[in-house]
Amino acid sequence: MAIGDYIVGIDIGTSKVCCCLGQINKFNQVEILNSSAVTCDGIKKGKIVSTDAVARAIRFAVSDIEATQDFIIKSAYVNIIGKYVSILKTKDSIKLEDKYAGVSQRNIDSLIRNVGDMQIPEGYQIIDVVPSRFITDSRTTDDPIGIFTDTLEAEFDVIVADKIMVKSIGMSLQKAGLLIDGIVINGYAVKELVLTDYEKKDGILLLDISSSNIDLSVFKNNEVLYTDSIPVGGDTITNDISIGLDISYQEADKLKKQYGLARVAYIDNDYSITLSTYKGEKGSKTIKCSELVEIIEARVEEIFTMIRERLDERGLKNTVSACVIAGQGINSINKSEKLAEDVLKLPVRFGNSKTANLIKPDCMGAYGIVKHVSNIKYSKNIGSKIQEDVEQGFFENIAQSFKNLVGKSKPSKIRK
Repeated sequence: MAIGDYIVGIDIGTSKVCCCLGQINKFNQVEILNSSAVTCDGIKKGKIVSTDAVARAIRFAVSDIEATQDFIIKSAYVNIIGKYVSILKTKDSIKLEDKYAGVSQRNIDSLIRNVGDMQIPEGYQIIDVVPSRFITDSRTTDDPIGIFTDTLEAEFDVIVADKIMVKSIGMSLQKAGLLIDGIVINGYAVKELVLTDYEKKDGILLLDISSSNIDLSVFKNNEVLYTDSIPVGGDTITNDISIGLDISYQEADKLKKQYGLARVAYIDNDYSITLSTYKGEKGSKTIKCSELVEIIEARVEEIFTMIRERLDERGLKNTVSACVIAGQGINSINKSEKLAEDVLKLPVRFGNSKTANLIKPDCMGAYGIVKHVSNIKYSKNIGSKIQEDVEQGFFENIAQSFKNLVGKSKPSKIRK
């Protein structure tokens, strides 16, 4: 990347849309300039149900950032959750014309172009091609530039996504007047925030638990082996409490945050709790703390059982050595990581986000996208497009978006 390049990340979440603007500084590191979050009711359980609502939220979030800058944003990288993504493994090789010229960026570009023409499952399209390792005459490496070799071979993760979901994402950005620079798997973005370099290599289960969705990703040797989503989250637990105790959703959420505990066995003092919105005849009711925790325990245990079953179905049980939990879905439930350890039979920890200045808590996902893009190798042009002349603006963006994106079977950019 070049010093001064901008990267814009847009996180389409379960209840909000977030935007983050970063710029590459003189130390070749990404520096965050601003971030913004806007609530959105256009997404249900990870699915875009209204592109108009998502587009409005994107436009508000982007405009909030533009108001602090001397330009308008014309393009952005955007996330996609694991439910709509599959990972294909492939390899290819080329013969170099001159062994002693050394491997060049052009050679790597040629390999990636070849992979972009591969056959993929019906209903999917390629959104990213990620080289995992290169093999030359003399060594295996993740950086072959300059190596003398007759043949260059590479192994790739080909990321394919559901065409309908990609179309919905594209339409949402088009209506907001933006082009798509690239689509980033949600797990990649979260990985940049919470995983150590050792964990990325050692076989890790990363769970991004939000209010209504759990995004699962398995990484090993810096590769994504598996990604998926489960349509449950923190709101599911709250809803169980509301129904189980016959109280309002608002009070259920308050009780979850105030008294949330993962197991009844962890209770030291089974004190009484008065339910102020109880819907029975008396209008109020007193229960024991254990009654609340029983409801929480049942749902949290079920959630981690579902996750364990997904790993077993994919034959990943022996690949994963630990689990990291990100997101805000169950962080208010004390000792939930201990329950997760019991069910998953793995060491579990909550991820501590590696934050940057000007990052609002709600915008961590968008920051992760920017951080991930800034670390992409083998690409000369990965920055987002910025329009310095604000007089031209919004409608020009929309027109150009429709020219470049509508009807395309592939995204606007593949990683190189």
